[in-house]
Formats: sequence, C-alpha cells, structure tokens
Amino acid sequence: MKITIETVAKKAGVSTAAVSYVLSGKQKLSPEVTVKIKKAIEELGYKPNIIARNLASKKTWTVGFYTSSTKNIRGDVFFNPLLAGILDNLHQQKYQLHLYADYLNETDEDHPDLSLTQPIDGALIMNPRVNDVYLEYLKQQNIPFVVIGTPAEPEKVFYVDVDLTAASYIATKHLILKGHRNVLFILGPEDLMQTVHHTQGCKMAFDEMGWELSAESLVHLPMAEEESYEALKSIGEDIHKYSAIVAFHDIYSFGIMSFLKDNQISVPQNMMYISLGNSLFCRVNSPTITSIDLAPYDIGFQSAEMLVDIIEKRRMQPSHSIIPVNLIKRESA
Repeated sequence: MKITIETVAKKAGVSTAAVSYVLSGKQKLSPEVTVKIKKAIEELGYKPNIIARNLASKKTWTVGFYTSSTKNIRGDVFFNPLLAGILDNLHQQKYQLHLYADYLNETDEDHPDLSLTQPIDGALIMNPRVNDVYLEYLKQQNIPFVVIGTPAEPEKVFYVDVDLTAASYIATKHLILKGHRNVLFILGPEDLMQTVHHTQGCKMAFDEMGWELSAESLVHLPMAEEESYEALKSIGEDIHKYSAIVAFHDIYSFGIMSFLKDNQISVPQNMMYISLGNSLFCRVNSPTITSIDLAPYDIGFQSAEMLVDIIEKRRMQPSHSIIPVNLIKRESA
C-alpha cells in the first residue's frame, strides 16, 4: 500500500493542508493536532515526496552559499561557526544548503563561477569585494541574495555584518590608551570591503589623537596562516620599530605568535598583540590573546533568516543587520 499525505490525514483525522503545514513548518498548529499528525506519520512510516513538494510550491527549498576561496577558508577559524549558524537556521526553516567556493581570483575569466546547474531560491555571498561581479550576476539572474559583510553600496542590498569599523577602532584605541603609537596593522586583501572598514576604524582612532596613519604600518595579506609569518619575517629588524600589532583576522595569529616566539619577542612585555575573531586559539594560546569577538555564529544565523524572509516575501525593501562587537581582554594586551 502506497502511503500518501492523504493517508496520513485520514489516520490523524485532519485535513491534508494540516499535514502539509506540519511537514513544512510554515504554519503553526495546536500542539494536540501537531502531535496527532506526527504520530500518524511515524506509525505509517510516511516519507514526504520532496520532488512533488518542490513542484507544488514552485521552489527548490535550496539556498546557495558562495564562500571565499578554498585557500582562504581551509584554515579559517571564523568559517565553521558562521556555517553552523547558517545551517541551524535553514534546518529550522526546512531549507537545504549548496556550498560553492569563490574561484574568481584563480582564473583569468571576467565572469564569476556561479554554477546554477542546481537551481536555488536564493544566495548568501560571503566577503564582498569593492567591485563585486558576483552581486551583479545575481541581480541579472533575479536571484534573491543576502551579503555576509558590508557591500560597497549598502543602501541597495540586504546584508548582515558585524561592526568591523567599530572592531578595528576599539582594538586600536585600546592600544593607544596603553601608550602605543607605533602599531603594525595586519589586514586582509585590499579588494575586500572588510579591509576598507578595518582601515577606517584604525584611522579614526589615530585621527582622534591628531596622528597620521602611515601606509607602511598597513600590511595587506591573503587570508592564510603562513602569510603572516613570512610578512613579519620580511620586515626584518624594522619589526622593533613597533610596540604593538593588530591582526584583523585570527587566521594570522598562528603565524604572528610563532614569529614572535622564534625571534624572542615577548608578548606582552616587548610587543602587545590584539586579534579580531576571538577563536579558540585566542583562549588557549600562551599568553592568551586579547581579541574582538566578531560573533560568527550570530552572523550566519541572522543572514540565513534574512534570506528566507526575502524568499518568502516577508522582506522586500533592502535592509541590514549590524551586530555589535566586544573587546575580550586577556594577557597579550
């Protein structure tokens, strides 16, 4: 005997619409009715026909997540909790996730590698560039999207971000108040919008003191662990000009702390250090690292929630959510 949604409805003594509501989670029923329907589903061993559901709703119930390149995320301690937040929210709302890596910088093509062989209802875009062709491509395809990070034209798109300008300002100001003027800033690639906001924050802190932020104190690196070690090594003896370092991503902390240790530069006695991210490494390193908590899980959860709202027409006008930051004081600064 074939078990259908009608079979479940008959056994539970409810309408097929009520069974559909429980399966989709799109409308809440009374606890008593919900329990009856779930019991009938379990006893009958009913398995919803996903393809039929998609055809009926004219939706795929699938979201695409376009991340940074695999080179950037393979050691990215920020990425896992971000992804966990996205998955938890989509699971609650009965959506699935397709994951795509950004290979734009690894080809000579002038268009994004957006695989649409699997149709999607919407997209999440991580780490927008200053001139982002991914966003333009999605607009052309009329695919709803939410940017994770602040885009170049924030008034025109939906996005969720932590306040990166505040994060870099707070970190820099903390060091200034401890008497540091010669600070080395380790930033991400210049074409990322997050780097623009990081630079704005530290410049604001210097401007308040009437100081100029010199270009030589700003080091731009790919987001990879080994890059920060080599960058400090290339500075050579000039590293001793600085009394503090701010790294704008925890992925740099591994290389920075290794370099300082290898060169007998004690933290915090000879060099104070602050990192943005507040990952596990900051808590277990010796010395423990003063850090800015960037709330990656909350960013992921809220961005997925916003995207589903757009897909289901609960949001229409471009809007955003900015998550505040917190300085977690530890031994390094």
